[in-house]
Amino acid sequence: NIIMFLSKLFSKRIYLDYASLTPIDRRVIRVMNEYSRPIYANPSSLYKEGVRAKDALKNARSKIAGFLRAQPSEIFFTSGGTESNNLAILGTVENLHKAGVDYDKMHILISVIEHSSIRECANQLQEKGVEVELLPVDKNGLVSIDELKKKIRINTVLVSVMTVNNEIGTIEPIKEIAKTIRHFRTANKESSAFNFQNFAYPVFHTDASQAFLYEDINVEKFGVDLLTLDSSKVYGPRSTGLLYVRKGSPITPIIYGGGQESGMRSGTENLPAICGFMRALEIAHRERSEEYERIFNIKEYFKNELRSIRNDISINGGDSGHNSPHILNVHIPKIDNEFFVIELDAKGVACSTKSSCLGDEEQSYVLNAIGVNSKESVRFSFGRFTSLKDAKKALKIISKILKK
Repeated sequence: NIIMFLSKLFSKRIYLDYASLTPIDRRVIRVMNEYSRPIYANPSSLYKEGVRAKDALKNARSKIAGFLRAQPSEIFFTSGGTESNNLAILGTVENLHKAGVDYDKMHILISVIEHSSIRECANQLQEKGVEVELLPVDKNGLVSIDELKKKIRINTVLVSVMTVNNEIGTIEPIKEIAKTIRHFRTANKESSAFNFQNFAYPVFHTDASQAFLYEDINVEKFGVDLLTLDSSKVYGPRSTGLLYVRKGSPITPIIYGGGQESGMRSGTENLPAICGFMRALEIAHRERSEEYERIFNIKEYFKNELRSIRNDISINGGDSGHNSPHILNVHIPKIDNEFFVIELDAKGVACSTKSSCLGDEEQSYVLNAIGVNSKESVRFSFGRFTSLKDAKKALKIISKILKK
């Protein structure tokens, strides 16, 4: 019934909001069904069914670790990207605080265009006394390595920069940022304010939720200490995600209970969702190259046709090749973007004006950061079920609305 509903939904309407949420792939649903009925027990149970569930959980963790080139013991399952980001940010700071470091002695750096779950964590820590500093971005949304070098200090405990921005699709220079942080650690190992835990600060975290479908996420090559993934961005089930924690990274739990996930994240593991997440990542990993090219071509066609409709349409986040193939954020002068999106919706096209994680009255801080009028901008994002035919149909509808 779910599959039939999705098929009918996507045959009638054109969904161009994949950056907000990806529908569950039917191949994922099959796996979830398997672990909802035949293998359903609590993985912590000692009896036969529990042992089977525990084996399934172990297998999922091992496979996912393989996709990331991590160790299984470094993968911790959560309820999604927001929780993973909270665990990364709050867990790092609270670990130091428990060790006796006052909040007002700590300094963290995040990019000005981070996801709201990172920004709000930073705001909460700021209220406790932690100094939070924002890393600026250029007109394309790229974090400056030179600015990072200027702002990083001996009391910087954490740097967090997302891999792919969810609104404009900018791919950040994660490897270069990691290299800069490593050099800083080495050069300041003796003078660091926090070297008593056999770890050279700062910790480096990246939210890669928008990246896995189209980028090779290799944690060793990335050089990150903490990395977030969200199942609902890779055609997996909602309310499931993970945090990669490099062995030895200083972090403490923020949820307490039965001690699941090696004590890092208590709560009975959602086995069907985790196994569905594993299958979603497996499919994405296998189909990445082919899907990248297909989505890239659709985006390029869509972008060029938009410009032919109106030559004053520009691309937010630039057109320099530092962008993910699935996100296209455009500035259309003199439109009311909310009214425009409502008109598109009425004609069968779903897209967005900003991140769905922002409140109704909030403007896009991402677009404001790159100097763009967010009230005249629209985000189109493409995905697995987007066809060139869909793109052409959407463009015809857009053309009629703009000409009207």
